[in-house]
Amino acid sequence: MSKKMPSLKTPNDVALYCTLRRALRKAPDFIGGYDCIVLLNVPSDRCAEDYDTCAASLMLRLSANRDDMAYVMITAADKPRAIVKRLEADHKKRRLLIFKEQAVDLPLQVSLSIDVEVDLAPISVMDFRIGCRIAYQIDATATEAEAAMKYPLDHVWAALRRGRPIKGALARLAKASELSSSGSKSKGELPLLEAMYGFGAAKTWGLELAQDLKDWQRGTIDWSEVDTGIVLSGPPGVGKTQFAAALARQCGIPIIAASLARWQANGHLGDLLKAMRTDFAKAKDSAPSILFVDELDSFGDRNSFTHDHKDYSVQVVNAFLEHLDGLDGREGVVMIGATNDLSRIDPAILRPGRLDRHVAIPLPTATDRIAILQQQLGQELPSKHHSRLAAATSGFSGADLAKVARDAKRVARRARRHVTMDDVVEVLPELVPITGKLRRALAVHEAGHAAAVVVLDHGKFHGAMIIDHTRNDAETVPGGGAYYELPNVAHRTAQTYRNQIAVLLAGMAAEEVFLGAISDGSGAGERSDLAQATRIATLLQTGLGMGNRLRHSLAKKDADLEKLRNTDATITAWVDGVLQCEFGRAKQLIWENRQLVERIADELESRGKVTADQVAEMVAKPDLLTRRESRLHANNRTS
Repeated sequence: MSKKMPSLKTPNDVALYCTLRRALRKAPDFIGGYDCIVLLNVPSDRCAEDYDTCAASLMLRLSANRDDMAYVMITAADKPRAIVKRLEADHKKRRLLIFKEQAVDLPLQVSLSIDVEVDLAPISVMDFRIGCRIAYQIDATATEAEAAMKYPLDHVWAALRRGRPIKGALARLAKASELSSSGSKSKGELPLLEAMYGFGAAKTWGLELAQDLKDWQRGTIDWSEVDTGIVLSGPPGVGKTQFAAALARQCGIPIIAASLARWQANGHLGDLLKAMRTDFAKAKDSAPSILFVDELDSFGDRNSFTHDHKDYSVQVVNAFLEHLDGLDGREGVVMIGATNDLSRIDPAILRPGRLDRHVAIPLPTATDRIAILQQQLGQELPSKHHSRLAAATSGFSGADLAKVARDAKRVARRARRHVTMDDVVEVLPELVPITGKLRRALAVHEAGHAAAVVVLDHGKFHGAMIIDHTRNDAETVPGGGAYYELPNVAHRTAQTYRNQIAVLLAGMAAEEVFLGAISDGSGAGERSDLAQATRIATLLQTGLGMGNRLRHSLAKKDADLEKLRNTDATITAWVDGVLQCEFGRAKQLIWENRQLVERIADELESRGKVTADQVAEMVAKPDLLTRRESRLHANNRTS
């Protein structure tokens, strides 16, 4: 008596059937009817039993006679002896499929019998569309399928209705997602803002906002006392979107996420403006809420529009400004904008009463990077490896660190164990130790900066350090730093700025004095010593009235200052004269205080760091510090 085969009745079963057939392309003998045992590794987010229906249907489609075919489900709960016994029962079958969950280690006698091993792929967009069409008679576009698959698939299957357009399901999923944003934290969701790292001043602002919202809801403060608008800027990957989501959880309120690109996807100008109006209205109706507008710079600056679609762009910016002003009359809505480039935003968006507060989110510090990585991994990493991790992740964003964690987990998962430090190291860039001539050069360079700060009494010196390792893929070696603090409020003259230039060039000067040549790190990159010194020298001439001409320019951006230098030969000549003068002064300072520089460099080379107290002790020794103020002050007249 034959056993009745289940049919593919749900989109999930049809989609999984598609993944199974695709995987078996790598096992042509099985499909062709030859003797073959195939091991199918189930995706980590799936159970072996999920494939029961599609496997049974495959058997029926390949052969009416099930006596020569079988399939077996191996789960994490199965003991090795039970696995062997179960497979022995089907060992006489000519063709056998073994569905194995990720956490299972197959017994050796089973592994030896495998002819082909294949990884089952997750459900793809095409699989999803086929499942919807065959099981529910729903014709979903690729765009609709991609939108749906951003949600958990079990939620999507529950939201679908047979024979009805997928748009209704997407609307229900979106609504459910918004409502859940204020609920309890589930697995995979971001933690509260208070538990996150790397956001600096933005985190401080967010936590204060959360407290203000509580006070407002209690009635102890008016809405006018709540800071309700901010622009977050920073390079891609620093977590501006994640910050907004975590802030919403911290405050216990829903977040409405929007962007110009999302509004434009709705169609022509009228549709765009309608979509914009809808999101602002939704934020008001959901108050207290957060309205998060990503890529704020995509609106552009109306003063710089010159293209054929200028009228269109102006109308979009004007509509956005109108909605921003409309929020003033409605309590409970916090507006957050995000951008990679603050300079491209229309100034009217940033004026008082709109989004007048700006907080930059920089790339995370070494300490923050380690904390973020540990948080993403869900475990602490041995402190003895922290310096190595800091060097290997230099320049990494939060998104980069999240990828490192995912990759390390994948390595551990393939090995059927928990994540180890070796897994993390395996997925990080290779580290090269800083030794020999390079280490000495870095030590001399930072010692030059440190000595210049102390000799010129240019701010409060905190210490200096050099790194022990660097990434093998680094174009230049970020060797370390000399750290000092300048007062925010002070009497600044041209000499103050010239001293700053001398300090910046003192690393190069020390290399030339002690090593006979400078290295490329001093001048490479937008934030290099030479780049910063060039910027200050240009501002002395063009923006501060401290050059050889009394005129003022509004140019402050690096690109605008570069344009001035490229188009005005007199500015270029004056800037070059200042840089040459201060470089010469820095070399004189290094030479006259070479014993101090050498002592600092020796300490850096041997220990990797030097403290302010150690340098103070060096300075206190007789004849180690040479102060020749009359010779160290620059002549402000340059050729």
